[in-house]
Amino acid sequence: RDGNPVIFCEHLAMYQLKDEMPEGEHVVPIGKANISRRGKDVTIVGASMTARQALVAAEELAKDGIDAEVVDLRTISPLDETTILQSVAKTGRLVVADEANPVCGIATHVAGIVASKGFSSLHAPVELVTPPHSPVPFSPVLEDAYLPSPEKIVAAARKACAR
Repeated sequence: RDGNPVIFCEHLAMYQLKDEMPEGEHVVPIGKANISRRGKDVTIVGASMTARQALVAAEELAKDGIDAEVVDLRTISPLDETTILQSVAKTGRLVVADEANPVCGIATHVAGIVASKGFSSLHAPVELVTPPHSPVPFSPVLEDAYLPSPEKIVAAARKACAR
């Protein structure tokens, strides 16, 4: 809850998903990320759909012996820098997935924060899973190829872990 105006954005594709709902009132704290999956080898950061895709990717990576920690940002402003930096300090590797343009998106913002405040924790370059710097294609098939996916997140995490 916040006394100031709040903008709430939902991913259209997530309307089709089903999940467990807690009983009673459920309030997501503004500015507090959630560690959706604990891990020790690589941190995967996402919000909304990319956070869900990161969980799918983490399960696939586990088959290869890569233990991924998934950080669901939940809110992007204010951004929970502390949770991100603590996770990267533990894993030493970072993959950030975002559907936004890489030039002005949350992925590059998170990468910049880690580069400026947690650089000494990194054992590998930060990997970004973002669309190319171009307009979104109109065709659904091309749009699917354009956007982040669990497969692209897996590939980035393997690269970060050099596997």
